[in-house]
Amino acid sequence: MVEIRTPDERSCLRCGRREVWDEDAGAWQVGGDAVGDVYCIHDWDVTGEFTPVAKP
Repeated sequence: MVEIRTPDERSCLRCGRREVWDEDAGAWQVGGDAVGDVYCIHDWDVTGEFTPVAKP
């Protein structure tokens, strides 16, 4: 059996914006002071080190 995981934080490769997943809101929220550039087309590192499939 494998577990499918979802990320709980992400950061933009272009401007450094950090976001965290808010369970209560069901949406990504800006994390801390790293708001990044408001005009940036955010490039989230979706092919990075995070692995959605975890083997027990």
